[in-house]
Amino acid sequence: MRSHEVKNQAKTALSFGLFPLIFYLFCFCCLTFPLIMNFNSHFFCDVGDGFTNIWNIWWVNKAVTDLNQFPMFTDYLHFPHGTSLLAHTLNPFNGMMGIVLLKFLTLIQTHNFIIVFSFVAGGFTAFLLAFYFIRSYWGSLIAGFIFTFSNYHFAHTAGHMQLVSLEWIPLFLLLWFIFLDRPSVTLGIAASLTLFFVILCDYYYFLYVLIVALIIFIWHIKKNKDIFFIFKKKFLLPLSAFTIGLFVSSLPVVIAFVLFATKNNIMGTHDSKLFSLDLLAPLIPGGHWRFAEWTSFYWMKLPGNFNESSVHLGISVIFVLLYVIFKRKKVQMKSLGLWFLTLTVFLIMSLGPVLRIWGKEITGFILPYSLFELIFPFFRIAGIPVRMMVIVILCASLIFAAGFKHIVQSSSKKRYLIAVLLLLLCFEYLPRPLLKSKVEIPPYVKVLKDLPDKRGVIDMVSTATFALYFQTIHEKPLAFGYFARISENVLKKNNYLMQLLEQGKFAVLYQEFHFRYLVSKEIIRTSISNPINVIFQEGDIRIYDLKPTLPI
Repeated sequence: MRSHEVKNQAKTALSFGLFPLIFYLFCFCCLTFPLIMNFNSHFFCDVGDGFTNIWNIWWVNKAVTDLNQFPMFTDYLHFPHGTSLLAHTLNPFNGMMGIVLLKFLTLIQTHNFIIVFSFVAGGFTAFLLAFYFIRSYWGSLIAGFIFTFSNYHFAHTAGHMQLVSLEWIPLFLLLWFIFLDRPSVTLGIAASLTLFFVILCDYYYFLYVLIVALIIFIWHIKKNKDIFFIFKKKFLLPLSAFTIGLFVSSLPVVIAFVLFATKNNIMGTHDSKLFSLDLLAPLIPGGHWRFAEWTSFYWMKLPGNFNESSVHLGISVIFVLLYVIFKRKKVQMKSLGLWFLTLTVFLIMSLGPVLRIWGKEITGFILPYSLFELIFPFFRIAGIPVRMMVIVILCASLIFAAGFKHIVQSSSKKRYLIAVLLLLLCFEYLPRPLLKSKVEIPPYVKVLKDLPDKRGVIDMVSTATFALYFQTIHEKPLAFGYFARISENVLKKNNYLMQLLEQGKFAVLYQEFHFRYLVSKEIIRTSISNPINVIFQEGDIRIYDLKPTLPI
């Protein structure tokens, strides 16, 4: 190979690989500084749902490498009956990453690496998608910035790792679009594999990309003026490769989830009316903006919680969107109408079943989302239409990049406008300081870790999420547990165990339900009918051994 070819390849790898990754990593560190300084000591999350995701990483590694079992079921929580994790936000893709990372990093470092990776990779894949359609290097870099450093993305770092993991959305859409344009077996396999990564991160995102894929497919029908274009000879092998890949990867997960949801009454679903988009939310910075107190008069009136309602696009982005609409005949972007159509569809759907403006419900409107729920009742399990804004933000970032390119190329005077818009963009996208958590391990957890017997533990001292985190240390099965969604059947079994505990039937808990240890602040007297012993005490916290023994 000639030296100039080697140099060209190295330049391409640097420009379209290493530099964007470094750029987004640098931006993440700057926007969240000094968070990165706590990479080794603090979890980048809260002590609520954030600890659930720490448990997720630990559990997938434990199930696969230690227990040699499929991680979608556990009896380490809700012991001894256990529960399916199909309806839980397990995000097993991150768990699989954890299996590799935990060989070299601590659990804290592994969790934080995955968070940072999602931001960097999310920007990178959006950059690749934007460049394919726009062919503007710097415009595409900005598109990736808008997508991955959006208010929406930062808002979910506290406890929704599955939603932070949005990096595969742009990549699948890119592969799917190219596949329909220039079908090949390689692209078919790559598209199905990337779609599998999407569902392993989040079910919401999987549903969203399927809807976008359908819109892209219809767009290609219009472009080809042939409703059966996908059945032509050139699609035979590529489509077969994609279909086979889909059948062996994503489809089994979908079928398993549907069967589980059909057979079980799932607890913990959300009210779509409370978690819908307020019409002004894309315009006004939400509670996750650095200067959120300036706009608290607005976002504090919104229903749901500010983690979900923080979805503003920014005045800079909206200004460029309007500019592109006005100059749409001159703006150079492949399939510009496709992305405007997709943005519109998801913006309308994110409004949910009722129209809200400034937090108030406006009656007299029947929105498409309510009709969608009526036609597909199963869709009610989702319950948070505002999350559809992730696709709106992606589309807006692509259109912004197209507008950026047009403004830069149109005249030198307008470049000052771009400078102002970019400064405004950086200001609007400043996140509030991200949450971080560091927990001192109480002595009783360290004692549990060293105690013999792998029977169950009933922890009546720690809160639900702290109990999850402490299990990653003592590694003993726990009664009860904190999940995003569990079945009504599991809840009934838990209630029965709680009744036995309240009635003091410890022999039954040991002999029939295989519990060995009880952590409690309650003083339990040892007797012949209640033969349990205190084996550890610090302050008012005690560990009782439920194994029947005669009192000394």
